[in-house]
Amino acid sequence: MKNIKKMLAFLCILVICIMLKPADYARADESASVSISSASGTVGDTVTITVTVSASDDIGGAFIYVSYDNSILRPTSGGNSGVVTFGFTDGSAYGSTESTSMSFEIIGAGTTTLSVTGASKIVCISGEQAQIQSSSPGKVTGRAPANYSSDNSLKSLQISPGTLSPAFSPDITTYNATVDKDVERLVVSAVPNDDNAKVSTTGTRMDPGRNTTTITVTAEDGSTRKYVIYTIRQTDGGEATQVQTEQSTEAESTSQSASLTVSVDGKNYLLSSDFSSNPLPEGYEEIEYDYNGQKVRAGKGIKTKLILMYLETSDGNGKSGFYIYDESNKTFSLYNTVTEPDITYVILPITASADKPEGYTLTKFTMNGKEVQVLIDSERNFCLFYGVSSLGEKGWFRYRVSDGTIQVYSENAVVPVDSQGDSQVDKTSGSRFWIAIVTLMTVIAVVFIIITILLSAKLSKLKKVFNMASRDSVDLDEYAKKEIDEYDMDDYEELSTKVSYGDDKSGKNDVEELNLFDIDDEK
Repeated sequence: MKNIKKMLAFLCILVICIMLKPADYARADESASVSISSASGTVGDTVTITVTVSASDDIGGAFIYVSYDNSILRPTSGGNSGVVTFGFTDGSAYGSTESTSMSFEIIGAGTTTLSVTGASKIVCISGEQAQIQSSSPGKVTGRAPANYSSDNSLKSLQISPGTLSPAFSPDITTYNATVDKDVERLVVSAVPNDDNAKVSTTGTRMDPGRNTTTITVTAEDGSTRKYVIYTIRQTDGGEATQVQTEQSTEAESTSQSASLTVSVDGKNYLLSSDFSSNPLPEGYEEIEYDYNGQKVRAGKGIKTKLILMYLETSDGNGKSGFYIYDESNKTFSLYNTVTEPDITYVILPITASADKPEGYTLTKFTMNGKEVQVLIDSERNFCLFYGVSSLGEKGWFRYRVSDGTIQVYSENAVVPVDSQGDSQVDKTSGSRFWIAIVTLMTVIAVVFIIITILLSAKLSKLKKVFNMASRDSVDLDEYAKKEIDEYDMDDYEELSTKVSYGDDKSGKNDVEELNLFDIDDEK
């Protein structure tokens, strides 16, 4: 009996360990998504930014670090370091989706992106840290008051060493220069025409060959203008002449591209080919493109096959950035993407000729801080956008408003709203339940088999005792009654039976001691 008790205790510990193990594996894949709202206003206004966290389990706490441009925004309380913390600290109050807000004052004209940054953490009630699989940044646009200046020109521009070609003029934005082979950095002196304008310079390091230096002037009202200097650092072996010739041709082409005016939604833009300051998005390669009979630089999607061009606002009324050029309709649309793990979706305009699914209404919706055309359902739980994925898939995609998840849309695969949102949670919970059930049943079966084996062994030994006693005419009932009266019941497992059997020729009785509960099979 002591052995059986020890075995049962061991099995109980084993059951607990096994039951905990699958739960750890199930919770290890806790996931979450974060979305940040957008806002706009005039300098001096206060706006509210909301961060929403959606997790695959109830949220026990979270710290979401959000970066922003501290020259455009300033929190109404605390410092202005460029990073703020949105905290979820009262674990008892949260479900699987929760939001918190913070107020900011707009202190400058322009647009800033608010993005999840740093070691942001989300901890679920289960105690496991959820991995942030996707995040949707927000944007805040600060509009300049009417009395703000729009002057984004330079009053003077000089470099050292070297000389600009052509000579500086506020209206000329592209220049060439040459420096000796020992020059490692170009010193740029740029003075804005308006004292309230700001100047920033990039690309002053000089490598052998061609170099691009960009001077960006931001007016008080947020509008910008860029001046570009193409500088050749001479090399040994007479390579400078060839490089300079190529650079001059490139600069001429760039200058022509920059002078192209494009109209989008009644607003004028300049077509820019300066990808050094505005790198092409991932998955796009630089190409030479024939736009209206003129060679310009553009980007082409390796898988999406989309044509991108960078347009700069010329009057401050539009939004500078990459635009998608529709070769068929000869139109531009603002490049906008939404992202899930490993896949990026480019949102395309919904044309009048598009085959629109039924049950949805055409409207405008803000995604990733930009306003786009979508089809939305009556309850505003889902919206459909037309686009192309980074895998090259083109068509309709369904965007869930609450958590920003995206699926390829199919009219034959309609998922109810209440089940779709909880599908991942239900799947995880169901998996845990069945793993626990199977594990428990397996352990119970093992325990039953072990106990059966132990009891069978004991019964086998007892059977041998009774067989021997029966053979030798021993009355065990009378003996057991006598022994039980003489011994404490707590020590019954220590009882032994002394059996006398048979008289041999010597006239003596043989006596053998038999332990009723622990007999050796060989005796």
